[in-house]
Amino acid sequence: MRLQIISIKNSVALLLAVCSLSLSALPYSALAATSTATHYQRLFYYRDGPLAKASFLAHASSIDVFAPQVYSLLADGTLSGNLDPDLLAFAKKNKIKVMPLVTNGNFSPAQYQALFASTAKEDTAISALVYQAKTYGYWGWQVDFEQMQAEDKDAFSAFIARAAAAFHQNGLVLSVAIVSKVSDTPSDYKGMLWENLIGAYDYDALGKSADFVSLMSYDDPESSGPIAPMPWLKRVLAYTLAHVPASKVSLGIPVYYWQWNDMTKKLVQIGGNEGLQNVFKNHPTVQPVYDSASAEEYVIYASGGQVYTIWYESSQSVAARVALVKADKLYGVSIWTLGLELSSIYTSLKE
Repeated sequence: MRLQIISIKNSVALLLAVCSLSLSALPYSALAATSTATHYQRLFYYRDGPLAKASFLAHASSIDVFAPQVYSLLADGTLSGNLDPDLLAFAKKNKIKVMPLVTNGNFSPAQYQALFASTAKEDTAISALVYQAKTYGYWGWQVDFEQMQAEDKDAFSAFIARAAAAFHQNGLVLSVAIVSKVSDTPSDYKGMLWENLIGAYDYDALGKSADFVSLMSYDDPESSGPIAPMPWLKRVLAYTLAHVPASKVSLGIPVYYWQWNDMTKKLVQIGGNEGLQNVFKNHPTVQPVYDSASAEEYVIYASGGQVYTIWYESSQSVAARVALVKADKLYGVSIWTLGLELSSIYTSLKE
């Protein structure tokens, strides 16, 4: 689950143009979204901000797919949002494929439920996505619908199947962000996680329709330490590979940190490289430790009479996850998100 707030401008001109759009077919290449045996696809997510922009500009050679979270589908099927033209131009100049995310409003149940209730609204939405992609030269779209009810699983799968057909007719690639599962047993998840978050994703159906899925293999709900400890990650991956072809699975890697108060046992902060570097600067004697069991790194320090532990992804932990990608011949990695990462992780993403 991504911890974020979305702010998107309306695009009136686009909404008017969508009304007259025809889904005229262009040849779709089945190779468009395929990773080769010697190269896995490195997708990086992007949320607007100076740190994110600086990271994107600095690491273009390590990015195959640029996935900015800047668009949203509204309840009536219209599309809201836009991408900074400078970022688009930079991506094209550096031959980076652009695949924006499109969300269900601000991860709003009301937005997607109203959309799925009407075939006409779905048509409007799909037409808007095709039009925007062809207008700006996007490689395709990633559908990132979250906070959905389990009872809407079939409606979501049907929408993705219809979108995939239209995208492929127009030479576009479709991916879907999917929340992690370890089973299809609701009682295996805490509280209402299955009913309100996890159960809406039919891996078999989505894996069949989409060109690839980005597995949000982070935020282990049972963890009181590492974000995505390796034993849990392997359970998630095992379930996924039983339902989705390996060649269609992009392994999600979080590059933010979790900070725990060791005295209260509570998660007190989520942050990125800037915050972590401040800890090292203000506590120069602390030393990072790599935990081989979880394949994540941590640092412990004291401040204000409290003791804190920060778990985060390092070059070594990212290398361990890339090793899974290569061993299982997965499609690639999906990294959340630019601007939060340590610069050292890029050494682990080289071919």
